Amino acid sequence: MSVSSSAFKQLGAADALGRVGERLGYPLVVKPSRQGSALGLRIVSRAEEAPGALLAALSYDDRVLLERHVDGRDLSVSVLDGATLPIVEVEPTDVDRYSARYTIGRTTFTCPADLSPATAAAAEELALQAFHALGCRGFARIDLLLDRGTEELTVLEVDAVPGLTHTSYLPVAAEAAGIDFDALVARLVDLALQAPVARA
Repeated sequence: MSVSSSAFKQLGAADALGRVGERLGYPLVVKPSRQGSALGLRIVSRAEEAPGALLAALSYDDRVLLERHVDGRDLSVSVLDGATLPIVEVEPTDVDRYSARYTIGRTTFTCPADLSPATAAAAEELALQAFHALGCRGFARIDLLLDRGTEELTVLEVDAVPGLTHTSYLPVAAEAAGIDFDALVARLVDLALQAPVARA
């Protein structure tokens, strides 16, 4: 559910969050609409925690996403030139997901992820569907959540400009596919040069 800051002003934050909690149930994920690297993201277990989470999210964006929290496995599927790379499973070892994501040793990666062939195929297909539905081109990273109970896959976000640090998921997936970092960057440059030039 996406809610603007103006809606919170009109309804009052407490009233608006109360309605959302009744509709979606707790725990909730509160995060900025247009932000990456888990910046401003909070997991809210009860109504009393919601105002602080809302303020954190609104410090990054004037629109906030509120989602039902699902106990699941974090999967990342990178698409390179129309094909999926090996799936990365991400397990932060720290509550501070931003620091964990960019500090070597504070996030555990498993690539390829330990998934059944059917689940891996479903994740790759869903990632490609999201890639094409949003008109992505060249490369992107699609983050999915695999529900531990139902095995249902959900698209969390599509990152059209994925990171290229040593702890970023795209380089990890590329390396598992036998593409070293220099070769990956060369591929990305080639894809950019092949793109049609937009004319004013």
